[in-house]
Amino acid sequence: MSKVECPDFRNSLKRIKQEFEELEENLKLKGKVEQNAERQRSDLARELEDLSERLDEAGGATSAQIELNKKREAELQKLRKDAEEANIQHESIVNGLKKKQNDAVQEMNEQIDQLQKMKSKIEKDKIYIQNEIADSRCALDEINRAKASSEKSNRALQTQLNDLMKKVEEAKYAINDIENAKRKIAVENADFLRCVGELDNTFNILLKMKNDLTSQLNEAKVVADNEARERQLLLGKYRNIEHEVDGSKEV
Repeated sequence: MSKVECPDFRNSLKRIKQEFEELEENLKLKGKVEQNAERQRSDLARELEDLSERLDEAGGATSAQIELNKKREAELQKLRKDAEEANIQHESIVNGLKKKQNDAVQEMNEQIDQLQKMKSKIEKDKIYIQNEIADSRCALDEINRAKASSEKSNRALQTQLNDLMKKVEEAKYAINDIENAKRKIAVENADFLRCVGELDNTFNILLKMKNDLTSQLNEAKVVADNEARERQLLLGKYRNIEHEVDGSKEV
């Protein structure tokens, strides 16, 4: 709103200034006219006074002089009438100029009041804008502090991330080593399982051989027991025979 009214106000001030200048010129012109009319009236008054004095001195003036005096009196009356008309005209001009001046002054006062209101509004807007700027600066400072804190946190997080990435790389190498170890263990386990299978087969064979040997041992034991019994029987028979032989010898 103020951006629209300011050019109008400047134009009004310019127009009022021009009217004041015209008013001053008219007042100067009116003063000059009044001075000329006053000077002419003074001159005519002096001339009329001179004529009156001459008429009084002449006393018995001729008819030609009387006519001349009448002519001059008529010219004087005409000049007086012209001066009065000029005064009336100038009074009208002065009244018109005064009215224009009053109107211009009133308009200028209105413009000044409007300007004061605009100035007051501008001051309020200025204070509001200054407060907004102050709030914006506070908010900006807060943002800068938060940004600095965030950057610090980001640097710390970046450091942690780098450490974690190093640990991840180390873990990858460890996992690769573990995978290689697992593959090696798997190969060794396969060899071990093959060996276990072979040992299991061998154990089964040995177990079978043990069972066979146990059976053979049991059979041999039975045979040995039988042979021992037979040997005891034979030994008993031998001893009986030997005893009989010894008895026979004694007889």
